[in-house]
Amino acid sequence: MAAEKEKKIGEYGIAFKGLKEGQHLYEYKLGSAFFELFEQPQVETGELLAKVTLTKSTRMLELSFHIDGVVEALCDRCLGLMDVPVTYKGKLFVKFGEVYDEPTEEIVILPHEEHTVNIARFMYEYIVVSIPIRHVHPDKEDGTPGCDTEMLAQLETYMVDQEPASGQDEENDNEEIDPRWNELKKLKNKNNK
Repeated sequence: MAAEKEKKIGEYGIAFKGLKEGQHLYEYKLGSAFFELFEQPQVETGELLAKVTLTKSTRMLELSFHIDGVVEALCDRCLGLMDVPVTYKGKLFVKFGEVYDEPTEEIVILPHEEHTVNIARFMYEYIVVSIPIRHVHPDKEDGTPGCDTEMLAQLETYMVDQEPASGQDEENDNEEIDPRWNELKKLKNKNNK
């Protein structure tokens, strides 16, 4: 099973040693099979298209990513499944050194003897960080919520009604105040003059 997983992840490796200098375009369709490659995925389902432009020069590689599509997530309001749009544009610079390193989020250092760069993990991370923090079904054309109406009705039964703050103040005004507080208020008002 692990060997099969490694083989599938290997499909996202770009062999750059034999490439001529200049730009090279790669496209990947990312769906459920892609997300299954990662342990404890934050995303399990989606349909995305990743366009990766590799620019090769003598000293480094520049990878430009454009990922666009939708992922499936739970609505924050009704907990129903929904498609959340995801878009990512960014760059990754690959330099060469003695050992593998990731000194920043945009720079990767590969050992000189490497001949491929695997971009699966990078694409996965770019998708995850591009998911909006809050996802709620969009409203319908008539202005009503697009959420599951049965679930909204169920949630309504658990809502706690709170009295408005102004009503509470009126009650407090009608209560008898401890005379000691009145004396302290006089001292306070005297000091403020």
